[in-house]
Amino acid sequence: MNRFADEYEEIAANMPSEEERIGEHNEVLLDRLDYIMPGLLEEEDFDGWMVIGRENNEDPIISTLLPGSFYGASRITAFLFTKNNRFVLSPYGSQMSDYYESAWKVEDGDIFDSIGKLLMDLRVKTLGVDYSENFALADGITLSLLQSLKRRLCDEVAMVSAENIAVNWLQTRSEKEIEVYRNLDRIAHVIIRNAFSRDNIVPGVTKTRDLELLLKKLSYDIGLKTWFGPDVDFQRKGVEDPRSTGVVEEGDLLHCDFGFICNGLATDTQQMFYLKRKSRSSVPEGLQDVVSKTNEVQDILARNFTEGIRGNELLRMSLKDAAERDLNATIYSHPVGYHGHGAGPIIGLWNNQEGIKGTGDLKIRDSACFAMELNNRSPVASWSGQPVYGFLEETVAFRNNEIDYLDGRQEELFLI
Repeated sequence: MNRFADEYEEIAANMPSEEERIGEHNEVLLDRLDYIMPGLLEEEDFDGWMVIGRENNEDPIISTLLPGSFYGASRITAFLFTKNNRFVLSPYGSQMSDYYESAWKVEDGDIFDSIGKLLMDLRVKTLGVDYSENFALADGITLSLLQSLKRRLCDEVAMVSAENIAVNWLQTRSEKEIEVYRNLDRIAHVIIRNAFSRDNIVPGVTKTRDLELLLKKLSYDIGLKTWFGPDVDFQRKGVEDPRSTGVVEEGDLLHCDFGFICNGLATDTQQMFYLKRKSRSSVPEGLQDVVSKTNEVQDILARNFTEGIRGNELLRMSLKDAAERDLNATIYSHPVGYHGHGAGPIIGLWNNQEGIKGTGDLKIRDSACFAMELNNRSPVASWSGQPVYGFLEETVAFRNNEIDYLDGRQEELFLI
């Protein structure tokens, strides 16, 4: 009996209605505007931060500022934040009065004239706007909008990069969001465990592609959207490719990489399963160690996570500690939040274990969430010494210098 099928049905029955989803979104938005935004503005030298975008080609930050009933910018939409005020300039600005003061309406004419007047009235001399060489998510202003601002503002207002506040707004999670994430992590685990069962896998018949589509269907059926893949592959005794695809067989070590978006937050999870042979009641000797040794790498990374350390230094320290314990680790962890590959410090890439310029130079900040993504390779005696990879990934929160596994973590190889 697959108890995770029952848990999935319970989750499906309790998914929020559209009205409830909007209410939850708006509660989180107001909480962030009231308690996160002021602190981020205090860290900056400029007088105001403007996020501006055009319909169908908008700054990715705009979606994080809109109330839950909005799906994107209308015409040209702009938000302005100062240390004491927050404004919106949009054709629908009056509908956002619970969150922003409306500073423009269509009848007022050219929106850039209104922007210029607003900045003069507020005595804004330096304005942060979203352009950045290193961080795509902080590089949202288009060339035409930047030029339009320059023409209107002339030399009256100096425009500077808002790179830091853009990244920090995107990566900082409120307490409310972390509790939402805790529930999303549980949902991710239940969907995966539901998919990887004998109810859905017939050895010699089921393909990895079938399981990818099933993970997608289980998500879509309860109103979730996958943001990549998902990806399913296997390792097999005697086969060198650690990411093989095709028909699965008894004795295979299965692996999935799965993430969805719910109400603006993205999850990212990897787990491993052993498709046991009918002739065996347990996992072959050594395969269970594949997970436990990868847990050791997680423990090392978690211990080294400290506020203020740079992503590249965290990578270097953790790889060094792993090597001293005879672990063959690869670390490629990243922030998650509004985006699956979110804003904030990157901790290695699967194809770059030397450090990443720019994104790897950022410092770890408190109240951020990460996809703790990594692997460890070790030879398995029962597989004739074949190197076997432990691929694990968990969505975690970092608070008060501690890693919080929001719904626990995989600590043993799951049997199918």
